[in-house]
Parts: sequence; C-alpha cells; structure tokens
Amino acid sequence: MERILLVEPDYKNKYPPIGLMKIASYHRGKEDYVEFYKGKAPYTMIAKFDRVYVTTLFTFYYEITVETIRHYLNYMHKDNVYVGGISATLLQKKYKKDLKIDNVIARQLTSSSLLGYDDAVNIDDLPLDYDILDDIKYEYPSGDNIFLYTTRGCPRGCEFCAVSKLEPRFKDTNSIINQINATREKYGDKRNILIMDNNVLYSKELDKVVRDLNAVGYINNTPNYIGV
Repeated sequence: MERILLVEPDYKNKYPPIGLMKIASYHRGKEDYVEFYKGKAPYTMIAKFDRVYVTTLFTFYYEITVETIRHYLNYMHKDNVYVGGISATLLQKKYKKDLKIDNVIARQLTSSSLLGYDDAVNIDDLPLDYDILDDIKYEYPSGDNIFLYTTRGCPRGCEFCAVSKLEPRFKDTNSIINQINATREKYGDKRNILIMDNNVLYSKELDKVVRDLNAVGYINNTPNYIGV
C-alpha cells in the first residue's frame, strides 16, 4: 500500500480540483492511503507519504504554484513528485526547466502509465472522489455540486483559447446517468449538477443530455431544472 498526498496550492479558486479527485479514486481503488492538503504541508506530514501530486490551475498563479512545488521537492525526491493540470499543460517546458523535474504531465490522464504504473487505467474516466474535500478547511464556492462532463474538448480551435491544447479531441463522454447515480449512491445527493464542458452546445447528443438530466430528477418547474 502506498501513501499518497494530493496537493493544491493555496490560491483562491471557485471549483475543487477535479483531476486530483480522479487520482484519489484511482489510488483508493488500489487500496492506497490518500490525503488532500491545500498549500504547504509541514515536513512532519510530508515525510509520511510515498508520493505527492500537485495540481496547477491558471498561468497567472505560476509563482505561487512553483513556490508550492519547490516546498515539496525540499522533502520529497523529485521522482516521487508529479505535477499536472491546466498550467502544467500550457507551460510544461517552463515547469520542467525551472523546477528541474521530469514528472510534469500535460493534458488528461488517459493512462495510469503516465504515473509509472502498468495497469493502464484511464484515470480521466474515473468517478470523482468527493471525500477528499473533507480533508481541508477551505470551502469552494461551487463545491456542493455534482460535477460531470457530457463532452470533452472543443472542435472550434480558436487561437485565443487553450482548450485545443488541454483537450485536443472533441468527444461525447460516458453516460451521465451512471455518473450521477454513482455519485449519489456513494456520497449522497446534491442540489445541483454542474456541467464542466467546454462546448456542450456542439454535442449532437444535447437533446439526450437534457432528457437524461430530467430523468434523474432535474425536471421542469423545479429550482434546478435544466432545459434547452
């Protein structure tokens, strides 16, 4: 059993770290111990873990993110520190150069082999682990929602937008009914669904998406009704 520390730098953000929530599901599926920390954990805590995952968000948070990663590199061998997320994708070479580490992962975690494992699990398709949010005191303004994707990517390829680099292929995802029911069964119901798509309106399955949402209780004449 490995001991896994998930880290988000101590910046203000609206949404919880979706990528770390999926990594938590992966490791807990392997019966590893997983803990989430926001900011710089003390050495006495870091020393108890086998590897650290640090998420990144916007590029304008680069300095605080690098400072946070360096903190963990002071106490953990660089081969056991993994960096991923939006900023890491857009500035991958800069992170590697400035931090002198190799484990800076761009785009989505479509295979656990990117983390050095040989079970070839598509981590990006795993359900979110909402329990990690109980490990920290920080309250995300949009934290009390069921988060899901109905599509990934965007076919437009606009020059000003980073989506084509983050999610280069547009596709419909797995059943949202299964996503919602699995979350409700394990973590309880939440008032709202928060769809995290980049361009859901492009989906040819949009009518089905709305019907599926209505079918699981998000129906007309209710506060959380979703329609088109």
